[in-house]
Amino acid sequence: MAETPMDRMEAELWAGPMGERWLAYRDQFESMIAQPGEALIAAAGFKPGERVLDVGCGGGANSLQIARWVAPAGSVTGLDISAVLVGACQARAREAGIGNARFVVGDAGAATVDGAPFDRLFSRFGVMFFADPYAAFAHLHGQLKPGGQLDFACWGPPDRNPWMLEMAGLMRRYSEGPPPTPRAPGPFAFAEPDYVREILERGGFKNVRVDPWQGEQFIGGQGADAKTATRFVLEGLSFADSLKDLPDDTRKQAEAELADLMARHEGPKGVSMGSMVWLVSAAA
Repeated sequence: MAETPMDRMEAELWAGPMGERWLAYRDQFESMIAQPGEALIAAAGFKPGERVLDVGCGGGANSLQIARWVAPAGSVTGLDISAVLVGACQARAREAGIGNARFVVGDAGAATVDGAPFDRLFSRFGVMFFADPYAAFAHLHGQLKPGGQLDFACWGPPDRNPWMLEMAGLMRRYSEGPPPTPRAPGPFAFAEPDYVREILERGGFKNVRVDPWQGEQFIGGQGADAKTATRFVLEGLSFADSLKDLPDDTRKQAEAELADLMARHEGPKGVSMGSMVWLVSAAA
């Protein structure tokens, strides 16, 4: 699959403004996806002494959790395409006094990371943006020792993720964009389990498992009220980007509908909607 300008733009966005946006709302993003991340770590079953590569490490929360699991002899290398996120992760590790975690900048689909091959590869929502997933996972296979293990989480189908479906439906009423392309780089690139298996097996992996995880997605993080969740969607997600060229009155109406949606889903623990994630594991 040849790389397209859209694929390159996706990578450039993560290396630039999307990475900066993630950092600005790091606590909210991490709280939103904490539950599937914890389920993935539990399923992975890390052991002391293992050397782990965390692909698309984002704000570094999982990297630091894993570093504690594999200590004292094991280590974690967090890899991300965003230099600002990597810098923040390095500072976070120092502040936490965790010396067995390091963070480097690079494109996981092509970069050979110092210290490879690793015992384990891990990723929480960090592998769905490769321009050529077949080539990327073949490369990642080479970053693992023979018999090493890959564990990652990716979003299930959009129709099993009401948190995204409801907001997308609201956006489409105000801003018509191109229809989503199945399997294109993006949050739902790996929505089809058979496609995931095909990519991994062609890349050299075996014993592939794709298991569902279902739970609540807390918009803006657990504990956020409707007002806070609305502000997070408008400022932290790309929701407002699709509304910025609308007339002021229309944009305000869309924002009011978003606030109403958040209020309708507000409960004692925050603004929550259903979500479904694939927990994927395979052996090198």
